[in-house]
Amino acid sequence: MLRVDRGPVWTVTLDRPGRANALSAELVEALHGVLDEAAAVGPLALVVRGNARHFAAGFDLTGLELETDATLAHRFLRIGLLLERLSSAPYLTVAVADGAAVGAGADLVLACDARLVATGVTLRFPGSAFGVVLGATRRRLLEDARPEVRACEPRRDGALVTGTPDQLDELLSEWVSWSPADRSRVLADRPHHDPDAELAALARSVATPGLRDRIAAYAGRTLVKEPA
Repeated sequence: MLRVDRGPVWTVTLDRPGRANALSAELVEALHGVLDEAAAVGPLALVVRGNARHFAAGFDLTGLELETDATLAHRFLRIGLLLERLSSAPYLTVAVADGAAVGAGADLVLACDARLVATGVTLRFPGSAFGVVLGATRRRLLEDARPEVRACEPRRDGALVTGTPDQLDELLSEWVSWSPADRSRVLADRPHHDPDAELAALARSVATPGLRDRIAAYAGRTLVKEPA
């Protein structure tokens, strides 16, 4: 589900190839656990990556028929909190997307300081189709939101994509070579972002009744009455 290589730089690899690295509740909690550990250890940087086909396919809809509005809302809020923890981490965060990143998976890319996306890979944000406001403020901060953004387009210096995966080694080598003061200065100079406003918008969107039915309609599924 998750592989972690620790050192001065940590590499966290999403490993659910059978589910296209979709963000299940278990995977999200495992990522929170890694961030808890990193908070105690203090790596210089943390890299999140998937595999050649998928970075992350987004919110995992496995077992949707067993979910309720409440359980789905909780899962989205845990993802929202995960994004905020990444965006404010006291170390450099890097997303490496060699493959597709969709929905919450694409938002996971955008939560990182460096967003290295392979040419031809598309970031898609379908959450608005079922009324979930996840990462919307962050996307507007980085660039005017669009349904999809291709890495081959010239988007650098604060836009959605900051580079390509082949630049990872150079980026990390430069980061590690800097003085602690220089690294702190760069982290302090992150784009201004209000995590409370982001999470409040998400909470309002998932609190609207009918969340499970909206997601099912988007996914083209027919469900029985929501379980009690």
